[in-house]
Amino acid sequence: MPIWIRSLTCVLLLLITQATLADWRLTAASEVGYVSIKNNAIAENNYFSGVTGSLNKKGQLKVSIDLSTVETQVDIRNQRMRDLFFEITQYPEAVVTAQLDRQELAQVESGAPLEIVKPFTLSLHGVESTAEAHLRIVSVGGRAWVSTVQPILISAADFGLEGGVAALRKIAGLEAIAAVVPVSVNLKLVKK
Repeated sequence: MPIWIRSLTCVLLLLITQATLADWRLTAASEVGYVSIKNNAIAENNYFSGVTGSLNKKGQLKVSIDLSTVETQVDIRNQRMRDLFFEITQYPEAVVTAQLDRQELAQVESGAPLEIVKPFTLSLHGVESTAEAHLRIVSVGGRAWVSTVQPILISAADFGLEGGVAALRKIAGLEAIAAVVPVSVNLKLVKK
């Protein structure tokens, strides 16, 4: 397809949906997951179920992750993650913010699938850091799904969490726990 047709299509989508851009909110079905690796050989899937947030008509995305909802499938490990690693009494949540532009919003509103690489800011353990996420967004009938195309690599060192990794390793009697974890998102949104 010639570039001028693609450009014209994007402009038309923007004009058609400009007046109908909506606010969206995350549903309880949204999750953020990660893979932990211990002793350089054992990988385990974990996730947070307490994920809330919104995408407003200006394209501002805010996602809050309740760190007390960490689920590792082992109760004592959940407690250790909350107390020793995340220190939830002092740092109860992680917050992700990002900005979609008008053209991206218009494409979401139109129902056309969107695949983007988007910078975001993560606030975790009292530290803010920026990174990029490769995302796919699909919307149908007032609902939208946002998922990672590739896992996002998050380093404990970027958020001053090395001590938490060491504490977990010691209390569990492990030789090693990976200090960088792949994170994936599966967000479900509905129009407000």
